[in-house]
Amino acid sequence: MTKIRYIKLIIFLVLLSSFTIHVNSNLENTQIETLELKALRKNVVGKSYVYDLTKLKDCNKTTIKYLGSIKTKNGKEYKILNSFYVFQSNSTCKGTSNIKIYDMKNKYVGKYYVGMPEELPDRITQNKNLVWENSKDCIMRKDFFINLENGLPEKFFVPCSKNGGNEYGFSVE
Repeated sequence: MTKIRYIKLIIFLVLLSSFTIHVNSNLENTQIETLELKALRKNVVGKSYVYDLTKLKDCNKTTIKYLGSIKTKNGKEYKILNSFYVFQSNSTCKGTSNIKIYDMKNKYVGKYYVGMPEELPDRITQNKNLVWENSKDCIMRKDFFINLENGLPEKFFVPCSKNGGNEYGFSVE
């Protein structure tokens, strides 16, 4: 009889922990979306908004930067954000960096996950080019740009060195 109680207890705890993880994930998503919408509504091109969401001493801070808008040849317009979201996982800091795409009514369209914050673009030029600056680790990135005039690419490649770079894919999740 005792074994059955332990098995039931273990099953209950596993179910409870998976529910808690799902709820926390939804809360985190809601939190970052709220902060991104704030930046979009303020509509200040090039402005970075910094938030200390973890309150942990050695963590980076969440940074959202509104890059501006782009316009495609077929008349679609998008607002572009850099989003470096820092959150607490157990007692450590985790982060995720994305180029977020919204329509002109601030409705989420999709994102390009880029990994590290230094991989995010720096600005938009001519309402169509996403531009990266040079970095000490990626010398081939200087003034590299992706032209979005033909729309949002499914994938694009950003060079880093003579030996390679990174490919980023579009996601609607």
